[in-house]
Amino acid sequence: MWNKIKNMSRREWFDFFMKNLLVVIGTVLVAFGSAVFMTELNIVSGGLYGIGIIVQYFISLADPSFQSIDIVVGVATWVLWFVGLILIGKAFAIKTLLSSLLYPVFVSLFLRIDFFIQLSQMVAGTLDGGTTTVGNIILCGIFGGVLTGGGVALTFLGGGSSGGVDIFSFIMEKYFNVKQSITTFIVDAIIVFLGMTLIKDNFIAGLCGIISAFICAAMIEYVYIGSQTSYQVDIISDKWEIISKYAQDELQRGATIIPAKGGYQGEERNILRIVFPKSQFQKIKYFIAKTDPNAFVTYTRTNAVYGEGFKKIKIHKKNKK
Repeated sequence: MWNKIKNMSRREWFDFFMKNLLVVIGTVLVAFGSAVFMTELNIVSGGLYGIGIIVQYFISLADPSFQSIDIVVGVATWVLWFVGLILIGKAFAIKTLLSSLLYPVFVSLFLRIDFFIQLSQMVAGTLDGGTTTVGNIILCGIFGGVLTGGGVALTFLGGGSSGGVDIFSFIMEKYFNVKQSITTFIVDAIIVFLGMTLIKDNFIAGLCGIISAFICAAMIEYVYIGSQTSYQVDIISDKWEIISKYAQDELQRGATIIPAKGGYQGEERNILRIVFPKSQFQKIKYFIAKTDPNAFVTYTRTNAVYGEGFKKIKIHKKNKK
C-alpha cells in the first residue's frame, strides 16, 4: 500500500487530497449541524448523535451540568468503526478512519466552546432566558437535517463515512444491495421513535426530528446518489462521426455504433450510443446541438453503470455460488 502511495502521480495526489478534503468538510458539517441545531431542543433525528441526546437526557435528570453526548458519540463511533473493519474490510476502514477520528473531536468542540453553546441557544430561542417557539424547533430541525445530510453525503463522495450508524448503510449495500439512503432513513426512524417515547415532553421536537430525518435522507439522495447518476444518449445524425470523435477525445467516453433502418422510408442509418456521467450532460447536449441542430436525440437516465470508466462490477455474497 505504501509503495502505491509513493508512486502516485501528481493527478492522483490531487484526487487523494480532494477526497480527504470532502471527508473533512462533511465531518465538520455533520458535527456542526448536530451540536448547534439539535442539542439544545433535544431534537432526535437519528444517528449516533440522536442516541447521545437520549442518553444525555437521562443523565441530566441526575446531573444537569454533566455533558455526555460527545463521550457517547466518541465511544460508539470507535466500536462501530471496528465493526466496519471486520464486516466491510480494511480498505473501507482506512478510508473511514479520518472521519472517525475527527467527528468526536468536532462534536466536543461544538458542544463545549462557549461561542457555539451560545449560538445553539440563540437558534433555539433559549439565550438569556428566552422562550422557545414552534418556529425555533422547526428551523432547527430543517437546518440540522440539511447540514447533517449534506455532510454525510460529502463524506460518502470522499469515499469514507462520517462514522457511526452510517457504517450500517455501507454494510447493507455490500451484503444486501440496499441503497444507502434507505438504510440511513430506517435506522434514523428507529432512533427518532425512541427519542419521542423516552424523552418527556418531547413530542413536537420528535416530529421535527422526523422532518429532519427526511431532509437528511433527501440530501444524501440528492448530493451523493444524484452525483453518481449517469445518462445514455442515442443519437441519429448525419454527423455522428464528429460527435463520436468528440465523445472519445474530449469527454474520454466510448461510443457504440448501432446499424438501424428507418421504419418509414427504409433508409440505412447509424445510431450513436454514448454513456456518460451527469457532470458531462450539458457539455454533450451543447455539442450535439451545435454540431447538428437537426439530430434526433434521446436521453435516458440510468441508475447504475458498471465497467471501464464507471463503477467496478461487484458480486454480492448472497449471489455467489
